[in-house]
Amino acid sequence: MASCVPSPSNLNKLLNFTLAHPQFSPSVLQQITNDCRVQDKKFREMKYRHGLYEFALLHAAQDALRATQILPANAQAWLRAADALAELRKMRESILYYEKSIQLDSTLETSLRPIIDQLKNTQDFLERARSIGWSEDILRLALDVS
Repeated sequence: MASCVPSPSNLNKLLNFTLAHPQFSPSVLQQITNDCRVQDKKFREMKYRHGLYEFALLHAAQDALRATQILPANAQAWLRAADALAELRKMRESILYYEKSIQLDSTLETSLRPIIDQLKNTQDFLERARSIGWSEDILRLALDVS
């Protein structure tokens, strides 16, 4: 079961309540345990759904990359591959694919340049965070939340 602890303010309230009314201690503990089980179940469901999303996204990226091989002059194929790679947090690769789509269709420049700049900023952030010892799990979580 995932770690489940009430917030410090709620924990103080519960502690004070159980100290004042020790007869309710078992039911308070039971409620905390039940809340933890509910939280754990929701976490496992969310993790499962996120895994399915990542799996589908990986297949979409593979299809999009294959499309760039089959249709190397098609800017939309490169754009879709770039989008899929960006969602998979492959910043450097997605930047290259966005830039290739701009080479093939210069009208995409104004809409894609801010995306490319944001990806470059994200890549710089990741490199700095890695250099100071942030773990890959923390970095993935930070990117997912943002």
